This record gives sequence, structure tokens and C-alpha cells, in this order.
Amino acid sequence: MSLVYLNGSYLPPEEARLPVSDRGLAYGDGVFTTMKVSGGEPLFLGKHLKRLVRDAGTVYLTAPVGEVEAACSGLVSRLGMGSGVLKVILTRGSGPRGLSTRNTEGPTIVVSASELPGPRPPLRAISVPDDRGPLTAHKTLNYLPNILALKRSEEAGCEEAVFAHGGLLLEATTSNLVGEVGGSLLSPSLGGRILGGVAREVLLEEGAVREGDLPANFAGPLYCVNSVRGIEPIVELDGRPLRLEPETQSLLDGVLARRSRLP
Repeated sequence: MSLVYLNGSYLPPEEARLPVSDRGLAYGDGVFTTMKVSGGEPLFLGKHLKRLVRDAGTVYLTAPVGEVEAACSGLVSRLGMGSGVLKVILTRGSGPRGLSTRNTEGPTIVVSASELPGPRPPLRAISVPDDRGPLTAHKTLNYLPNILALKRSEEAGCEEAVFAHGGLLLEATTSNLVGEVGGSLLSPSLGGRILGGVAREVLLEEGAVREGDLPANFAGPLYCVNSVRGIEPIVELDGRPLRLEPETQSLLDGVLARRSRLP
């Protein structure tokens, strides 16, 4: 995609430059959100912005919602973007060296566009212990634990990693989880350890899923739920095959598709 929004300007990507003093680059001091574009519209934009405001507030940032919303719409319009992905990054801006947030010049707002990712095969996953800490519940720029978990899974010949704690499955590296337990479709409650995704929120609102525990040893089916990638089945966890239910996947996909068409 040939344009990026940066602090009030729409620029070619090669001209959209951040100073090395930007705290997002130096310290991961910021938050972000990623949304799907379909039919020329950012899907669930209001929900993404609401979470961006919440996450920014957690790290003592104020999200300029009006500017971000206008930048998303403006980028889609200028690119003639029918489908794709928008990523919004909000950093504290530039500042002097050191951890103190005093004397920063910000915030920095970046909105970029990319093509939709191609479909992944049915996922094989490994479980990894969750020791990420309380910021896990917020979409900050500190994603290194998730990156390393995915790297471990790829080195094991898999496509995904699932965080686990106390004998329960929590979430995947960039997705929430939904599984069928006792005939009910459940998604783990947030509880300060899980980042609540927009797709998960929609499925809960529609009554397609309710909150509940996913035991690490349950038989499946198990799905990754993400607002960009949709519903992806996990067919194997730690080398153990999981049961598949194509009808359930179609049901969940249909709920997301139906809601995305509403104003």
C-alpha cells in the first residue's frame, strides 16, 4: 500500500520516518490496534477505538480518537481500499534518553495499510507457560513474549503457540481462543491475563459463545479467533490431535460476517 498516515500527513511509506528518539522505537512505549477493511470500510472501528483508548489510558497516554478515526477513513479513501488491513500505532512521541516520561513531544500517530494475510492451514500448536505479566491484557507495543512463543512453535514445526496457566488454556499469540467443552462454546474469561479481542467480544455479544475455562487436556474442537483472520481451527496441540467440527467453524464465521454488515 502506497500511503501512510503520520502525525497529520499522508506520505509515501519511504517518506514516513520516525526520529530515533521516538519512545515507541526506543522503549516500546505505546499501544496499537489492527483491523480488517472490507467493502471499503474498517470493520468494528468503534470497538477498536474504544479498546485503543482503554489501553492508552493504562499506560498514561491520551488517545486522540477523532484524529485516529479520521486518519483511518482518510487512508482507506485515498488508497481506494476495498479490502485489507489497517494498523494504528500510538506512541508517547519523542523524548530525551532515559525512562522518564517528562519532556516528551507527542503523541506520535501512525496508520498504515497492508493486504489481507493469506489463509493459514489448519493449525498445529504447542502450549507455552504464561509468564507475561499484567500488561498482557492490553495491546501495547511490548509483544516480545508473543514473538518468542511463536518462534518456539515454528521451530517445533508448528504454526501457532497457545499460552497456558494453571492447567488452563488462555490465548494464542495474536488470537483469542474458543473451544467446545461439554457441548458449550467457551472462551476463557479475561481475568487480567488475556487481551480481549474485538472478534471475541462480538461472539459473546451475539450469544454464540460464553465465558468459561478451557482445560489444557480437553479434546477440542479449538479455534483461534481474530478480527483479521477470522476463525481458524487448531487441529493439533502438543502433538495431540483435536476433534474438528466444520459446522461450528461455519457458525462462528457466519456470526462475525453478519455483525460486520451492521452499521
